[in-house]
Amino acid sequence: MRIHIIACRIFARELSYLSALSDNQIELTWLGRGLHNTPEKLQDRLCRTLDDLYAQWEARELEFRPDYIALGYGLCSKAVVGIKCRDIPIVIPRTDDCIALFMGSQQRYLEEFAAAKGAYWLNSGWLEQSARLFDSDDFKRRKWLEYAEKYGEDNADYLIEVESSWEKNYSTLGYIHSDIHDSPDNLRRAETEAERKGWRLRELNGDNRMLRMMVDGTWNEREFLILKPGETIAPDYSGLKLRAAEEGEEF
Repeated sequence: MRIHIIACRIFARELSYLSALSDNQIELTWLGRGLHNTPEKLQDRLCRTLDDLYAQWEARELEFRPDYIALGYGLCSKAVVGIKCRDIPIVIPRTDDCIALFMGSQQRYLEEFAAAKGAYWLNSGWLEQSARLFDSDDFKRRKWLEYAEKYGEDNADYLIEVESSWEKNYSTLGYIHSDIHDSPDNLRRAETEAERKGWRLRELNGDNRMLRMMVDGTWNEREFLILKPGETIAPDYSGLKLRAAEEGEEF
């Protein structure tokens, strides 16, 4: 079976390794981690990447069409909502985001989220693809000066406060270890960030179970949405995260 996977670059080590071991023939297309910061841009890039793949197949630049296209994303702030399946089935994990994939399941993600009372999760892949995790005081100061020049000092104060407000929801920095690649340097970076922000560090062992299922094609309907031709990805509020909407359906 041929599977073409479009995934965030934070999965590069895990998916490359697992693809090499899979009996299936896997093609990988990577997208930048920074797209997560703007879901609208991520959705646009995913759609353009799919368009480009079809264009390559139609121009016979690629020798084979895949049997399935898999997306290495979860719901990701609804960035995948609205993506339509053409004539090749699309497979996507029924998870909130990539962190659940590194943990092995959406259920474990929810359990760890509750246990930590909300944690900001990192792992080696996330750290390796992030030039800056959190805005430093110097970076915030430079942004404040930029905003003050454009909008005035009072508005600059407000904009910086709004942009930093999400940090108030966290007191824990979670770090997920990997049995494929686990760099001590990345753990030290996480420790440094946690100390700088006054957060506690919570470590746990990751699980590549769902990533292995993705490359092996051992999907099940409970954990993966398998989109048929003509269907569109829609949000699901029953706990499954994603569902298939038929053509013409409003959601």
